Amino acid sequence: MMNELTAQETRARYPKYARAVGIVSAVIALGCLAAIAALWMAVYTAPPSFYPDEIPLFTPTRAPEVLDANVPSDGTPRYDIPTGIFIQSVEFKGPYTLQTSGFLWQRYADTLPSDLDYGVLLPQAESATWTKVYETHQNNETLVGWSFKATMRQEFDYSKYPLDRQKIRFQMWHPDFERDIYLIPDIAGYANLRPETLPGVDSEFVIENWLTESSYFSYRLNRYNANFGIADYDSEQQTPELYFNINIKRGLLSPLISRLIVPLVILLQLFVIVLVIGTDYKRLEQFGVRPGAVIFTCAAFFFAVLVAENSLRDEVKAYGIVYLESVHLLTYLFILGVAVNSVLLVALPNLGLFRDNDNMWVEALYWPLFFGILCVVTALTFGALAFAKP
Repeated sequence: MMNELTAQETRARYPKYARAVGIVSAVIALGCLAAIAALWMAVYTAPPSFYPDEIPLFTPTRAPEVLDANVPSDGTPRYDIPTGIFIQSVEFKGPYTLQTSGFLWQRYADTLPSDLDYGVLLPQAESATWTKVYETHQNNETLVGWSFKATMRQEFDYSKYPLDRQKIRFQMWHPDFERDIYLIPDIAGYANLRPETLPGVDSEFVIENWLTESSYFSYRLNRYNANFGIADYDSEQQTPELYFNINIKRGLLSPLISRLIVPLVILLQLFVIVLVIGTDYKRLEQFGVRPGAVIFTCAAFFFAVLVAENSLRDEVKAYGIVYLESVHLLTYLFILGVAVNSVLLVALPNLGLFRDNDNMWVEALYWPLFFGILCVVTALTFGALAFAKP
């Protein structure tokens, strides 16, 4: 059993470089924290990215060029239907469920076959209701417009929560997809197609806890392993399909406040315990701390972090571990570390880690170790994304 030491004796046995150790510890911790903040800023302010097989349509001539390059010419006429969309609302009804509403219109030239069906299919929609709003003939074409409400299921990647970005996609098919009919953006329906001006999105468009970054049309070359019952359908042919995309990124304030408070407060309380426990028994008496009682305190901290982590997972419902969970996982390790530290102070007081320094090295390593590990996790998660070219 180690001898009881007075505060004066303990300080006298401290290494002379204790203050320097504390300064170096603080500098390392602050440096790692600054690196984490810089990576967060780089990721959060980076422009939205595109899918590898996505073909953005930013100019009036781009859609015909893509169709000319990717639609095989077999002698049959190709019909291009100008299609516009205007999104009024999108609401997350679950991590992978969207409820949407808006307007959609199409222009059918008088030279098109009269037996073409009017309308658009949203193949990603679980359910959709359409109401024809207007149909009129103007400038040698028929203009038809509908309002719609649709519930859609889409796959989103939440692994980078709360720095995740999502892309809401409106995939559009023409009802007569067994014919050579292709949808193109109705350029005339928009003032411009610059994504940052949010063409096709209501000016009062709001998604709770998300920020809208941009919107744009694109083509994706899709291939299906089915012929949909059509005898001459070529399932091996990649078909350009029109998408309307809305890029959103998560607002940081709400998740940082609601998901980080519990682990950060517990980490601070653990650090206070590390500062208090040591070889100075009078200090332990003043604070009413016993190494054995620290174990029970750590058990209570463990369950508090577990509840906070489960709440996060209930919200996100991601398949794997999301980025912000790394803070909770690190907190578990530090809870265990503080408990082990308190036991070793009693069981092995002459251990080199504690001898003549009153637990100084544990105190000095606490924050640099935490922020250092978190910095490595952040770099592995976002490093390539932060420095990638848009």
